[in-house]
Amino acid sequence: MTEPRWDVLVTGGSVVDGTGAPPTSADVAVAGDRIAAIGDLRGEGTAWRTIDADGLTVTPGFIDIHTHYDAQLHFEPTASPSSWHGATTVFTGNCGFTFAPARPDDVPWLLQMLSRVEGMSPDALAAGVSFAGGTFADWLATLDGRVGVNVAANVGHCALRRWVLGDEAANRPATAAEVAAMQSLLRQALADGAFGFTSSQLDIHTAHDGRPVPSNLAEPEELIALASVVGETGRGAMEFIPRSFLHGYDDADRDLIRAMARASGRPVHTNTISRLPHAPDGWSRTLEFAEACAAEGLTVHPMFATNRQGAHFSLDTTFLFDEMPVFRDVLVLKAQERAERLRDPAVRDAMRAALADWTGRSFVFVWEVLGVEVVHRPEHEGYLGRSVAEVAAARGQDPLDCFLDVSLAEDLVAQFVLAAPPDRARLDATATLLRSSHVMAGSSDAGAHLLSFCGIDFTTRLLTEWVPDVLSFEAAVAKLTSVPAAVQGLPDRGVLRPGAAADLLVLDRSRLATSPPRLATDFPTGAARYVIDAEGYVVTVVNGVTLLEDGVDTGARPGRIIR
Repeated sequence: MTEPRWDVLVTGGSVVDGTGAPPTSADVAVAGDRIAAIGDLRGEGTAWRTIDADGLTVTPGFIDIHTHYDAQLHFEPTASPSSWHGATTVFTGNCGFTFAPARPDDVPWLLQMLSRVEGMSPDALAAGVSFAGGTFADWLATLDGRVGVNVAANVGHCALRRWVLGDEAANRPATAAEVAAMQSLLRQALADGAFGFTSSQLDIHTAHDGRPVPSNLAEPEELIALASVVGETGRGAMEFIPRSFLHGYDDADRDLIRAMARASGRPVHTNTISRLPHAPDGWSRTLEFAEACAAEGLTVHPMFATNRQGAHFSLDTTFLFDEMPVFRDVLVLKAQERAERLRDPAVRDAMRAALADWTGRSFVFVWEVLGVEVVHRPEHEGYLGRSVAEVAAARGQDPLDCFLDVSLAEDLVAQFVLAAPPDRARLDATATLLRSSHVMAGSSDAGAHLLSFCGIDFTTRLLTEWVPDVLSFEAAVAKLTSVPAAVQGLPDRGVLRPGAAADLLVLDRSRLATSPPRLATDFPTGAARYVIDAEGYVVTVVNGVTLLEDGVDTGARPGRIIR
């Protein structure tokens, strides 16, 4: 008996190859971790496994360029829920937040910083992360052979600063000698397999101890010097979010981004852009800046948002108020002192005044769109699904007092949701961004803000809510596959062609859909996170091995660390 020629044969599907080309009816054969052949393969050989894709669509696996799965992959190797929505390759370590490289004594501090800034349970991180310190190579070794998806790991600015400056990293700028030491450390991390370098300088980013995150203390010269090290490699990319991102970047940030792009000669990925009520032209200014950079021979890529831009939060963990010192200074306190301050009428009056001023805020706090989502006390069950304004009126209270009183009665763990109200202007702006060749898909923030935001459904929503009115299906697939692969420098991923990596999806387009966010308690120590379920993803293949069948984990771990 002749041994099968291929490992996997996907037959009779509509193949959308990721390039933007029209679909073709074809079979796809996989040998090992590579695509062996595409075409009419009837009678040309057999396979160990045949997948009948009649009536289904076959695409490359999706690439998510902006995630924070650095910690989660240690205890949840499928990168869910991103993989549920078709992601087969994820870029970690964004916004400057990684816990490697790290001296052993600094790992707890870096994990607590991540917990605060990225909304992760500190107990879950302490219990689930196996990395105990060392080089970037040491950290990658903790993931080798243990992941379900492909991982391209960036090195974060905060870890570099903490290694070189110690505790002073969150207090002051670096000296010239310290910048040179960070350059050497970054150079070694890139040699160890780091894919790129990331940083951010948002005032909303405050560490667990109330101080700015280390990257916020960096002078422009430090960022440019580190960007020049990335330029030495001739590969990879950078990700940077400047302070003035809401309004389309001020002159200083524009000069800094240009200088980083010139020093590196590499793409610079920046923030998600969306039309916001208090910064209505920020999105268009950002797009114009990206277009101007392209005309100068520089590559700057912001991201579009096809997910819903709401936020879930509770006052025991949230970072959403960190732009306002009166909130931030209270919400970083220990539990008992935090509760005492939130009961103080003078503190409440100061909070009311801060909320009345929208200037420079990254979100607009409107009681009519702030809903009560999860409560634990029976007497509060009638508040579920109602806005805080409605609950306050029923209780005869000011909305802020109602909000804080309900939170305190729930030991600050009551969950609220800040919705994004329907806005025709925002939708029109998003359509413009979708059509732009300068704006990338990738607004998920996956793995972060676990009790605040779950944006991993941007892939499914792009394919279902913006096709065909704004983009064709094949153009939308390209935005999720070949476009990020080309920009990031992954020549063998993001496309279906012989010789390419066998990362592929079998989709039932008639069933593609997302669900409302739900709260799951499936992390170490029972920690909770919001997830969004997906439908229509029939088979997810990573490096020639099936990772998910109808969304169910097969137990295989075929992912690679892409060095």
